[in-house]
Amino acid sequence: MPRERAYGLCAILFIGDWIVACMGIFAGLELREWQRHTSALHAAGMVEYLTVPILWSMAGGTLFVWSMATLKTYEVRNIYRLQLWFRNMGKCVIAWSIAAWAYIGLFSVVGYAPRLGVAYSALLMVAFAVLWRMASFLFMGQPAVKAGTVSRVIVVGWNQKVAHLRKAMRRDAAQLSEIIGCVPLPGEIIERTPPPGVPILGHYSELQALVALHRASSIILSGADCAVQDIQDLVRFCQREYIGFQLVPEYFPPLRSSLQVQTLSGVPLLGLSTLPLERTGNRLIKRSFDVAGALVGMLFGVILLPILFPVMYLCSGLPIFLRERKVTHRGRVFNALTFNTQAPQVTDYQGAKKPLVRRKIAEKTAAFMRISGIAELPKLWNVLIGDMSLVGPFPDLPDEAERYRAEVPNYGARSEVRAGLTGWAQVSDRNGDMPIVKRVEADLYYLENWNVMVDLYCIAASVLRTATVRKYHSPSESNTSRSYTN
Repeated sequence: MPRERAYGLCAILFIGDWIVACMGIFAGLELREWQRHTSALHAAGMVEYLTVPILWSMAGGTLFVWSMATLKTYEVRNIYRLQLWFRNMGKCVIAWSIAAWAYIGLFSVVGYAPRLGVAYSALLMVAFAVLWRMASFLFMGQPAVKAGTVSRVIVVGWNQKVAHLRKAMRRDAAQLSEIIGCVPLPGEIIERTPPPGVPILGHYSELQALVALHRASSIILSGADCAVQDIQDLVRFCQREYIGFQLVPEYFPPLRSSLQVQTLSGVPLLGLSTLPLERTGNRLIKRSFDVAGALVGMLFGVILLPILFPVMYLCSGLPIFLRERKVTHRGRVFNALTFNTQAPQVTDYQGAKKPLVRRKIAEKTAAFMRISGIAELPKLWNVLIGDMSLVGPFPDLPDEAERYRAEVPNYGARSEVRAGLTGWAQVSDRNGDMPIVKRVEADLYYLENWNVMVDLYCIAASVLRTATVRKYHSPSESNTSRSYTN
């Protein structure tokens, strides 16, 4: 069975990580001991000399792989995720080093494990583990090896959600499932025609024979719009034949990756799991990050203000600040602040060139402020008082938000967080013409996958792309009313 082969690879990775961790710790301790003594052997003999570092290396290797296992590194779904392995390895090596130093200090260890020896062991453990993991990944990446771990899936029915699922499977190299074909729903119903790469294997009545013929190990039901009895019969068949069964729900269209089955008094409930930003600790981290970033940005703005104020006054006149009503968290409307970058309406020509020169200077100054992002600096006050966040969905105008809420699926789900100065949708939109539906999908992805590194990436990407002015607009609105700067 493909899943059994995948479990075998997990066991190989687990044992290999333990061996290279022990080797790295042992080599580090021996290297440090060799530095401390000119003679590698003590009078006590080879056995006594090697006993202590061997015990240290075995204990340290066990702690390392146990930490990796708690981070779900050896789960089947993660064995091909090399980036996840490297990230977890760094965390576990740091945890092992701290534990070793704490043990040394607590028990005053001075023999084979001085503090510098722990540093040597950590470095060599990382070096050995990286070499081992790269070699194992090259082996696991061989087509014959990976093909033996991939589950063959037959889809009952076909719809847009399953088509999206197939694209995601093919795009993610770490996925261990492959859709080999489909059959109609009971009653020979298929919502939409599958793509050329997905053949219709036969009729629904032939499903049992088709599973055996194609060696399928899992069945996906594309929707729950067939009879309950048919669903129950299909589930019983999968249980009887020891193959997997999964259902693509027709409900909960937004936040798909947060669906979770919970049990309440023995009754299974399908619902949304807790999003990252619904956890109190994460909300405190994000809010602290916003306040700190806003204060730093406002300090930068205060430094520029003595230069900006007279230039803006001469070019644009009063008012210096403009207020625009925008929509943020849970549909709340607030006044978004920005510098006035509108060129003055010059009507007094009377043969003088000054008004024309002034207008040209004003237009160039306004363009520079928009491109550089300086025009958005007042919004940091909105971030500080809690109207906005540094990273979040783009703030829409109230009438636009009302229209999108009625026309665009899942638009309301993005309002679970405050609107942001920048966001995942903004930095993902390279051409400035992302449709509103794609923008909503990007915002939902941000909600489901938030962490501090995502916020830092969005801010860094926005800073690096300040030379480009991006715009969100719909056919019924002007570009100037929707412009924003990354």
